[in-house]
Amino acid sequence: MESQTNDQMAPPAPRPLEEAGAAGAARDARTGAGTGARGPRLRIVVGGRPEPKPATTSWSLTWQWVVAAMVAGALAWLTYSRGGWTPILSAFDLGVHEFGHLLTFWVPPLLCSLAGSALQVAAPLALGGYFWWRRDSLAAILMIAWSAENLHNVSVYLADAQLMILPLFGDDGSGAGHDWHNILSELGWLGATDQLALVVKTGSVILFVVALGLAALGFARARRS
Repeated sequence: MESQTNDQMAPPAPRPLEEAGAAGAARDARTGAGTGARGPRLRIVVGGRPEPKPATTSWSLTWQWVVAAMVAGALAWLTYSRGGWTPILSAFDLGVHEFGHLLTFWVPPLLCSLAGSALQVAAPLALGGYFWWRRDSLAAILMIAWSAENLHNVSVYLADAQLMILPLFGDDGSGAGHDWHNILSELGWLGATDQLALVVKTGSVILFVVALGLAALGFARARRS
């Protein structure tokens, strides 16, 4: 009797690890463990570039590209037909230019003088890059065209470095605040004013061509798809 009682009270022999693991996996599959069924889990979602949307509407297939080409073309015409001054937009450009000086008042004078024109061109390009990343093609094209307009504005300012006849914001008439006169004088490039202005103006033309080309390419791709 004693041996039978001891046999009944003895604990069961442990199962091999392989069997225990298989049984645990089967139990988890039944109860939903490991798939989030037991409760919410902390998830970290990293934002990425939006997925491209298929062009299915008349706006995405046609009109956004037509609008982009028309606005870029109109801006190019205004830019090259009015001596570098575009109504309304150039006033805003001037504000961006002066803000560039304000941001860099603490750096050496040469860099501070350059910062105004640099921000005029760089700010629209940076916005264009952001909108391209967001897959907003219309906005990206318009930002490229805006940067082209600013680059031509800079070329007009640069071409005035020797004559200094342009009316300048906050200038007392002495020309001491003429950014490009000061920049080129310090670098010893004042004699190359015309050549440098032509290079910058050519860059403006190239950016306008890029903007119009992207509009045409987007139109062709949307229609083909």
